[in-house]
Amino acid sequence: MPRPALPVALLLVAALATPVSARQAGRYEGSFERDVNRYRWIGLLEASHTAGPWRFSLQDRFRSDAFLLFDDRLSFRDENVAVATGDRRLADAVRLRFVARSDWFSLSRVSNLAGFAGLSLGRPGGIVVEPMLGVASDRRPGAPVAAGPAPMRTDTGPAVALRATLPAIETGGYVLQGTGDAAWHRIEPRRSGGARLAVAARRRFESTTLRAEWLSASSRRDAYQAASFLNREPTLRSTESVESTRSDTLDLSVGVEAPLADGIAMDGVVRFSSNNRFVRTLRAPAEALFFDSDFGRRAGDLATNLSVRRGNVEARFGAEAGAETERRGLANEEDLPAVQAAQKRDLLRQADYDRGYLTLRFDARVPLSRRTMLQADGSANGIRHDTPLINLDDRDEVFYNGRIGLLFRPDRTLDVDVQALGTWYHTVYLKAARSAENTVQRSLRLRPTVAWRPDRATRVQLTGEVRATYTVDDFVLPGRRPSDQSAREMRYDLVVERRIERGIRLLADGRYSDLRLGRFLRDAFAEIPFDTLRTGAAWIRLQVGERAVAEIGLRIFVRSDFDRSASVTYTRTGPDGLPLTDVSGTPLRSSVTRPGRERILQWGPTTSVDVPLTGSSVLRMEGWYTVQRITRRLYGDLPEESAPSIRKAASRGTRTTIPNLSVSVVWNF
Repeated sequence: MPRPALPVALLLVAALATPVSARQAGRYEGSFERDVNRYRWIGLLEASHTAGPWRFSLQDRFRSDAFLLFDDRLSFRDENVAVATGDRRLADAVRLRFVARSDWFSLSRVSNLAGFAGLSLGRPGGIVVEPMLGVASDRRPGAPVAAGPAPMRTDTGPAVALRATLPAIETGGYVLQGTGDAAWHRIEPRRSGGARLAVAARRRFESTTLRAEWLSASSRRDAYQAASFLNREPTLRSTESVESTRSDTLDLSVGVEAPLADGIAMDGVVRFSSNNRFVRTLRAPAEALFFDSDFGRRAGDLATNLSVRRGNVEARFGAEAGAETERRGLANEEDLPAVQAAQKRDLLRQADYDRGYLTLRFDARVPLSRRTMLQADGSANGIRHDTPLINLDDRDEVFYNGRIGLLFRPDRTLDVDVQALGTWYHTVYLKAARSAENTVQRSLRLRPTVAWRPDRATRVQLTGEVRATYTVDDFVLPGRRPSDQSAREMRYDLVVERRIERGIRLLADGRYSDLRLGRFLRDAFAEIPFDTLRTGAAWIRLQVGERAVAEIGLRIFVRSDFDRSASVTYTRTGPDGLPLTDVSGTPLRSSVTRPGRERILQWGPTTSVDVPLTGSSVLRMEGWYTVQRITRRLYGDLPEESAPSIRKAASRGTRTTIPNLSVSVVWNF
């Protein structure tokens, strides 16, 4: 785990050095998990301490991931963010305030430290302004100038910060509130910082409510890099420059809610967003080649909804339309050779696009009787995606989606929900080079669900689903085979809960799926099957306890699938059936690849323990041990002399054990 930053450590020492009679509180959340080849540690520490006129707080977030690679080597990725604050009252509306922050990222070898001191001007519940001065330090890799790792660069300099808070206040009939913060670090030879302002306004005119929100943000980040990979001279290739990225963002929205008549209401919102990003190269030699780019994105949309309620009948109709555009450009085109400038300019513009969309939707709930409810919803979507001539992704899309359901409750113990769903999706590429990819996909689903609760101790829910999906091409190029496909699936999901007696519960989950894929013959509405995927799973567990809960169970998973290239490694045998060996006596092994069927079986025990600690603190431990076996059945002819060995190796398969563990704790102190 990384060592705490110096400013954070100083605040911690000051907090812990206060008298024992001081008030303090804290919270720690931690967890450890091993999942196949990944180890993860997560920790969150929050602490507050009050001693006389001083108030201290600390928040530290730590996360570590370790991945077990193929050579049994662990690769770590650690992150730690710590923020500590301290303040005391100087006058009625003046407080002295300290803030320290530390950020550390092991993968990129970057660490940031910043400490600020300033005043908080204003009373709680009113306008508060906090100007602060401080010092910032940034350590990160520079640009590699030779073979080997990049050298580390540590930049330190002054920093300023400002924060302002406007609580909800009413003026001129409007309720206003807002927040703003800014920070600027001058860490020579780089700069970093950002500013953010968010303002919200609300006003009510009789029964109509008007809302408006404004968000603007600007940031700058500088990073080291080589002058340019295009510079072939050694003196230029080894030159370290600074790449500066500035991003400006603006988000606006205006919304209204108003009743139109008894049981009829309307709401709507208009949104606009803008983002400009500028990349500039600093401290580069005049004769070096480098690229400065500009990026601009604009998006706007309008959404409106009409709600109708008549008695127990509810309906809602909505529409949404929007457009967005992205543009990229080369900022220093005049300073580059014509060929280099043209190549880079075309590469940037290739990602430009204009996009517009329109969505219509509705949903309704209609009671047919005291025990029967009809539900329906649907939507229609159209998208137009325009790109430059060099980009082949120019396309139109149309998507329809609908669902109708019938909820029936004959008595208090039984619920029956039958749903029918349908989708229709059409994609049309407008450039001739990709027009053969135009497809139409249709899908139908029938999903009945039965929930049975004969008493308070028992719950049984069974869900079935039948799905048919057909994907067809708009046309087929001469000389090519059709690629139309069909997918038909039958699926069952079962959930059972039974309370045997107080403090003892039996839980069971199960599912089964049979998915059949085939080549679709639309003229005859038939198919030629080419794969069947069957999966099944079950998890049975017994829970004991009420406040402290222990659980033990068994989990099973089975999957069977067709594999066009199933490989089996086997021991070679001679005409006499005995294994063949080399000069050292080691059996000779070989492999064979054929179409076949692969079966995966996973099973193993599971357990968990939940232990409440003092107060609201909780400790949870969970473990599951998985034994995996993969077997294969090969189709086609096999080498006659080795066929028995191949079949035996395929049926024996491979066996793997996967232990998993998870431990988490929430501790309030």
